[in-house]
Amino acid sequence: MSNAEILVIKIGQVQSLTFADGSCYESAIRKQPVEVVNIHSLGAEGNDVGLKAHHGGVDKALFFMSADSFPALNALLDENFSYQDTAIYGENFVVSELNEDSVCVGDRFQIGTCVVEVSQPRKPCERLSKNTNNSNTQQTVYRSGWSGWYVRVVQAGVIHQGDRLVLLSHPHPKFTIRYLNRLLSAPEHTDELEQALALEVLAPAFKRSLNSQLMKLQEKQS
Repeated sequence: MSNAEILVIKIGQVQSLTFADGSCYESAIRKQPVEVVNIHSLGAEGNDVGLKAHHGGVDKALFFMSADSFPALNALLDENFSYQDTAIYGENFVVSELNEDSVCVGDRFQIGTCVVEVSQPRKPCERLSKNTNNSNTQQTVYRSGWSGWYVRVVQAGVIHQGDRLVLLSHPHPKFTIRYLNRLLSAPEHTDELEQALALEVLAPAFKRSLNSQLMKLQEKQS
């Protein structure tokens, strides 16, 4: 994990986007590559979010994706997306070496002069399908678990392209991003959901979604 580095940084402002199906949204999903970025408690300077009810805030300050997820999703979607250019999935950072099987909620990383803490997986919304012009994108990301992850900013600072991600703490090794995604999309046992809900570091918004799954499972079993 020590060789993990920032491959690409992307930021974007809200703009009015018209998608292939004719729908129009105010969105900042199409972020553009930059070489360096200032990070504060609510994210990256020069970056914004469209749907403020569901995006942004302290627990979703920055959105990370693994370089591994692009070929994996390309294969599932029959696409040929690159992480080098305009953001496909709204990503702020693309990283090497790390992915949904190695990153866990609560992990803290030093990146440049910043410290960040993994807060939750990304819950894919319909705008992913619209931005990729592929109606399967939202469900494919949801079911496959190649979601990326959000972080909160513990220490503000500056991140450059090429900066290493140094793992400072790894308190919940069971609760990988992939595992949490499975709890959301296909939970099997109430106790695994209850264990996840007990994690202080897991973002409240994600806990609400897990709690809905827990209630459904309890209804089935009663």
